[in-house]
Amino acid sequence: MSVPVEPNVRGRPRDPKRREAILRAAVELVSEVGYDRMTVEAIANRAGVSKPTIYRRWPAGKKEMVLDALRTKHADADALPDQGSLRGDLLALGHMMVEHIHEDAHLAGGLISQLRDSEELSALLREEVVVHERCRIDRLLARAVARGELPPDARITPLFHDLAGSLVFSRAVITGEPLDRAFLAELVDHVLLPVLPILPKDH
Repeated sequence: MSVPVEPNVRGRPRDPKRREAILRAAVELVSEVGYDRMTVEAIANRAGVSKPTIYRRWPAGKKEMVLDALRTKHADADALPDQGSLRGDLLALGHMMVEHIHEDAHLAGGLISQLRDSEELSALLREEVVVHERCRIDRLLARAVARGELPPDARITPLFHDLAGSLVFSRAVITGEPLDRAFLAELVDHVLLPVLPILPKDH
């Protein structure tokens, strides 16, 4: 007769609130002192945990932590509301960018000041933020092709993928100009749509 084997439980389950506190501390410190000056010890002190606790979760240290924080803060990055039209989708995308940039303006400031000096951080942002955003825009454009709003063989400049994000970031972090509905409508109607080879409705 076989004897049931008890599952091997190692230690206590990880507390999600502790993880949130650590990632929040990492984001706050990047915003305050910049990526390169931020240390694991400072994160541990602010989050009220030990350094071994952090390294058990993120063996690669602060790089892995910042990456995890970015992923967590943009967990809805794959969400792309279907508004029924290319213009509607672009407006919705712009609104999502504005929401995130308002949340992350201080974080962006703490990161951007380090980009020229930190190859590690530059690669991190390219892989996690830029590539992710470009893929999301590719899906938006593919949806427009499926609706018949764009030709299947449309040649769209790669710069299109960076237009909206760059302008939203510039206003939020550099100029401080409004990121309101009027701005989003002008961005979509006078910058984004004119770049695209829109098919006529009666094609």
